[in-house]
Amino acid sequence: MATSLEGSYDGLAPFDWPAAKKPLQTWYRVFGDLTSSITPLVIIHGGPGFPHNYLLNHRALTDNHSIPVIFYDQVGSGFSTRLPETASSTDFPNFWTIEIFNEQLRQLLTHLKIEGRYDILGHSWGGMMGSDFAHLRPCGLRRLILVNSAASKAHSIANRKRYREELPQEMRDVLDRVEKENAWSSKEAREVMAEFSKKHVCTVFPFPEDGMAAIRISNEDTTVPDTIGEDVDGNSFKCRGYMATWTMEGKAKKIEAPTLVINGVDEFASGDAVKPFLDEIPDVRLVTIKGTTHSPHFEKRQEYMEIVGDFLVAP
Repeated sequence: MATSLEGSYDGLAPFDWPAAKKPLQTWYRVFGDLTSSITPLVIIHGGPGFPHNYLLNHRALTDNHSIPVIFYDQVGSGFSTRLPETASSTDFPNFWTIEIFNEQLRQLLTHLKIEGRYDILGHSWGGMMGSDFAHLRPCGLRRLILVNSAASKAHSIANRKRYREELPQEMRDVLDRVEKENAWSSKEAREVMAEFSKKHVCTVFPFPEDGMAAIRISNEDTTVPDTIGEDVDGNSFKCRGYMATWTMEGKAKKIEAPTLVINGVDEFASGDAVKPFLDEIPDVRLVTIKGTTHSPHFEKRQEYMEIVGDFLVAP
């Protein structure tokens, strides 16, 4: 069942980014009262390009703690302005980098008039982006939650490759063959990757409706992940371009906000993938939720929401 939107409202915020060569808009949805005395929480979705829908069950933080919760779609995805024309590296060189996402968030905070005090929760790529935003020491950031977020893309890829080697031999043979043939869109590749995802992305099957909605919408426009280099022609065991160099190592030490790192077991942000966060952020703690992989908000929803809620409402 999809998460109810009852009691929420949505809107569009202007986003000025001259390099886009046209006006942009950020779509957002708000649960709760932004004028209350409770610090609002901004949720940053993953991907890049995998829109907010799959995180909507975080509305439980409003229902249980009266925390105002804000969802938004990063530019290029979901209900925010899409930019398929930016796939041209000639006309839009170096367009998709972390700076556009950081600036979009800054302008949204100002539009909503919460720039003076807010919390951030980012999932997967959303936490990667959120950690980069936080290391710039933005005014108003009170607390930071990094959920299933690796401290570098290289760490995430290393975990994926390790899990690939743990697959049954017949599955590894399929992936080796499709890699040589660059046939990642083939039926057999999709079948093996579906099994891979059930072990390392989300153990809940069938995938919850909020997640299916995000998949459907993300498939409508893949400009952002394709251009930023999230994978290589559908091969999620490789990355390229900007994403190949993305890291918080050496930068996480600049994060001043108290930080909660949440991860699962045998997922892309397991083990050494979060170590730079733990080693560098001055005020940080890690919670590994047993029995979860990359989707604890689906796999152990109640436990996960209690951990997040307790961190946010603590004095």
